[in-house]
Amino acid sequence: MSKLIFIILPILLCNLSAQDNDWQLVGEEHSVAISGIITIDGQTIVVHDNKREYEGRIGIIIESREGLKYRILEWPDKTLPFDLEALTLIPGSATDMIAMESQGKCHWLVFDQAKMRLAYNGFIQIPGIKWPTNLEGFGLMKVGDKFLAAWGHRGKSKYPGKLFWGWLDFNFRTVKPVDSIEISVEWPTEHVRHISDLKIAENGDCWASASSDPGDGGPFSSAIYRIGKFKFENNQVSFTRIVNSSPVFRFKTRKVEGIELVENGIIVATDDENFGGYIKTVYFK
Repeated sequence: MSKLIFIILPILLCNLSAQDNDWQLVGEEHSVAISGIITIDGQTIVVHDNKREYEGRIGIIIESREGLKYRILEWPDKTLPFDLEALTLIPGSATDMIAMESQGKCHWLVFDQAKMRLAYNGFIQIPGIKWPTNLEGFGLMKVGDKFLAAWGHRGKSKYPGKLFWGWLDFNFRTVKPVDSIEISVEWPTEHVRHISDLKIAENGDCWASASSDPGDGGPFSSAIYRIGKFKFENNQVSFTRIVNSSPVFRFKTRKVEGIELVENGIIVATDDENFGGYIKTVYFK
């Protein structure tokens, strides 16, 4: 069972216009544009929505004195994924992650830091995903011995995005949908993808990025929102939507498609199409 709650909540975080001049370049190539990001065991791993056979699907970002260095990681299965749009760490694990395709195929990957390579542990398919649904965000939260999953359809301008949630069972490799809600953002205002990524914090807060994508040449813009909160009572999950949600961060020149929650802030990563991929960390005040 699930309950939907609409409520106007005060946002304790300041609305910030994030600086656009301190982005760190990951790569200028279109194939290095980033569609999902996690930090795992001190490493930063990203995925790409590439579709051609010769293009990388996943890579690692390494900090050095000369700046960021990017390295492609070999995809650990003979069948390449198509259009990876999200990456999330499995809560409680220091090695395991889920990389999701836009049609809901969730690949279970295991990272070996010593050997700097991935192992493949099969996949889990989110049920009921049919075009024109186009998923761009996926998050996980541990609730007791269960895992709550949330996945987001991006929407397009006047057509809202949609946040779905349900229970993911790793033993049976199943997702049981529970409920959903439409999501529309106030900014950006044109060529809008209302959900371009999402993550769930340990306290149940659901964070999402939204972006403006007029085409591979831009111009782009993006925002980060706290769109609501998941709560649990009597074996039921409810979602409280922040109906007056304003952007917590705004980016006027980048298309954010990857977010990762860190202490007192968020790592944001961009899919700037013809201009490659960038990352930066923004902090709450």
